[in-house]
Amino acid sequence: MCTPHGRGAVIEYDALRDKSYRLAATGQDVADFLAWFELGGASPVSVDNYERALAVMCRMYPATPLAEVTDGQLGQVFKTFPPRSRRVRVAPYRTFFKGARQTRRVHENPMDLLPIVRRQPRLPVVDAAPLALLFEAGLRRGECQRMRLRHCSPTSGFVKVIGGKGGKDRTVPMSERLARLLADLELLERLGPDDHVFYRTYANAVTSRRMRDKPIGEGTFARWWRRCLTEADVRYRNPHVARHTFATTWRRRGLAADDLSVILGHASVRTTSDLYVQIDPAEVAERMAAIEAAAR
Repeated sequence: MCTPHGRGAVIEYDALRDKSYRLAATGQDVADFLAWFELGGASPVSVDNYERALAVMCRMYPATPLAEVTDGQLGQVFKTFPPRSRRVRVAPYRTFFKGARQTRRVHENPMDLLPIVRRQPRLPVVDAAPLALLFEAGLRRGECQRMRLRHCSPTSGFVKVIGGKGGKDRTVPMSERLARLLADLELLERLGPDDHVFYRTYANAVTSRRMRDKPIGEGTFARWWRRCLTEADVRYRNPHVARHTFATTWRRRGLAADDLSVILGHASVRTTSDLYVQIDPAEVAERMAAIEAAAR
């Protein structure tokens, strides 16, 4: 749907999503910016993230023209963003108003009057390293719970899964990021080869300590997972989603489905393709266009 407003018709980006924010006084300006952003080579994901962030301003102040948006109003907009994601969601506003100033849509940039949003502290390595086993190696929850350092030594370059689903062993190549996190964990926590990467916690009125002599239990793992998501400001997802994310990410990077099947420990490559790999039709269209262009 195209909505006449101000200087002309607003071109829709996705008719399946609510575009009512474009009826606001700044709606056309946001639409023009998104078109410029996309033409400049921004990915569909980036365009969508920028649109979602900028739409908040339009909906909060629907009658305020772009030239009259104040730093105070923007401050109120930014307060609605969760602290953990605030820095990322404020970034589109800096780009948007910088462009508006350069194109003389505004005489002054209100973002210049606001403080820089500082990066929130990341998860400590004691939690970041175990999380990376889920997202960077695609391990199942049970495989993570049993993982000892000697099976994922950062110097080996591989994660060895012992007794996976069906009692099968497998080896997963280790990413550079996972290797760095495990190296930091080994150093800071003084882990030995038989220590578990996932920890249990013992606490009483006097002391608290992390224990790694036995695998983490189901309830402790569930509480740990929920706490990590809360601290990262991510809505709750089942831990198995991390495995799907791993598979889809590497498939989009070009890894063949049969290679993924080996890494994930599937008995059939069909399981990998049907259940774990999500392919965007737009990506398929791009590859088809590239093949067609090369054949001319």
